[in-house]
Amino acid sequence: MPLDAIIIAEAGGTGSADIIHKRLRLDEKVATIQVIRNYLKHGGCVVPPVEGSGVMNWGAAYRLNGIYLLSYLLKGGLHAKLIDRYFKEKADFIKMLADNPRAVVISTTFIRNKQTLHRLVEDIRDQAPDIFIIAGGPFVNLSYRMLERSRKPGYETRLAENDFLFFQNEEPRINLYITGIQGEDILLAALQQIRLNRPVDDLPNTVRVEGGKYSFSEKKDYIFDNLNTSIEWQSLPEKIFSPGVIPLQTSKGCPFKCAFCNFTKDRRLMFIKSLDRLVEELKIVSARGVRFIRFTDDNFRHGKGNLNNFSRRIIQENISVKWMTMVRASALESADFELLKASGCIEVLLGLESADPRILANMNKNATPKLYARVVEQLMAVGIDVSCYFIFGFPGETAQTVQRTRDFIKRIEFPELTGTLSWALFPFSVAPLSPVYEPEMRRKYGLNGYMDQWEHDTMTSKEVMGHIQRVFNALEHSCPMYRNDHLGMLHDDLSPAERKRFFLARHRLSKKAIGKRLSRDEVMETFATTFRRPS
Repeated sequence: MPLDAIIIAEAGGTGSADIIHKRLRLDEKVATIQVIRNYLKHGGCVVPPVEGSGVMNWGAAYRLNGIYLLSYLLKGGLHAKLIDRYFKEKADFIKMLADNPRAVVISTTFIRNKQTLHRLVEDIRDQAPDIFIIAGGPFVNLSYRMLERSRKPGYETRLAENDFLFFQNEEPRINLYITGIQGEDILLAALQQIRLNRPVDDLPNTVRVEGGKYSFSEKKDYIFDNLNTSIEWQSLPEKIFSPGVIPLQTSKGCPFKCAFCNFTKDRRLMFIKSLDRLVEELKIVSARGVRFIRFTDDNFRHGKGNLNNFSRRIIQENISVKWMTMVRASALESADFELLKASGCIEVLLGLESADPRILANMNKNATPKLYARVVEQLMAVGIDVSCYFIFGFPGETAQTVQRTRDFIKRIEFPELTGTLSWALFPFSVAPLSPVYEPEMRRKYGLNGYMDQWEHDTMTSKEVMGHIQRVFNALEHSCPMYRNDHLGMLHDDLSPAERKRFFLARHRLSKKAIGKRLSRDEVMETFATTFRRPS
């Protein structure tokens, strides 16, 4: 039976939007715990294969967008297969072509610009020149909204035209774009039409290329009733569970309007999954061998303050998984942190952004450094690790406000507590369709530029990188995030004290490696000591 579609969740290996700090590398490999153990085992060199590589870490989990689309199409009666990261799984993609797929479906959840999408499409065309390619998701929707805004005076789109679709400059060779903020029903209808050899030009919220020009179908502003659509985990292939780590979602949408964020804010899309359904999903994925779960909510269950109820259910149902989530600090004010720990929580991710009250106000964060410090301390006191995002350079930022945030981070490192603080330090980016991108906000702050190249009344993008480097160097009792560490090696094999010593020793070596080449003996002795339990 021919495949109806090959789903591609992410390009993989190209166009990452993350800011990668100077993480320690050994023999050109990022020094994850599994790489370091291999290095020690072989006397100071990395010898493949590295045991534990590619499994049991947050980065190894299949992307939720691909999992969801695969489940949705299978429930719709179609025959589909999933490629999680195209460039890493290209050999598997080529094998799938032997099943004569009718279409390739590209989700753009993790695509940040047209160049990344273009590279992906061109490589697909090299393997399958005539295959029907459909693209949809956040980047396609963002491009469509940018095109609409370009028709209104005063909105800056000139600098963005090379990065976004539909501006007629070297477009990817895609047959059908789905432009809505939701598009699963349109995708299903398109694939059903293709199966029957029927045209797809009558579908709403789509764009086709005809004669080198875009043809836009009727725009319909509606909300497809997918909010109650569950992933049928039990019907998914074993490979999705083989890493031992799974992303899950407990809610959709975000009620907050941070000034730097360009995610779609449509309250019609907001939804919180029932606790009964969430527990059922946890039972299913646990039974299929998953040991670690990352909840992908921007703010766990919209910050409704029911973390205690969730934790009690996990314990009552005897679901033996470890988990992490992102949540706003304010949602943790009423949390029972011991209960949170007992339920399997090993890490909480907080978007703190800044510790300067004026910058937080400019960002529309509605939070205070005092609240941040209290929550971080309570989490780390019970042994839950805390990871934080910080943004430097937002309008109003000065050398003094950067120093205030740096000093704050040093105060919340809490070296005496069991948990460990990690962080990612991002430069401000002028993201199209975010509140700060609006003309009135630009005028207010004297903000000029686009994405990573900007200047405003108090700082420039060139200056901010120097500030970030100085903050990085100043932090001694916390560390950057390493998302590819083997979680079993961290949480099963190491005591909390050992894990903390390991994190901090790795960061000390990474800072040393910036200015000099580390000797093999220094690396060996540092980690041999780190993994040794104190007598």
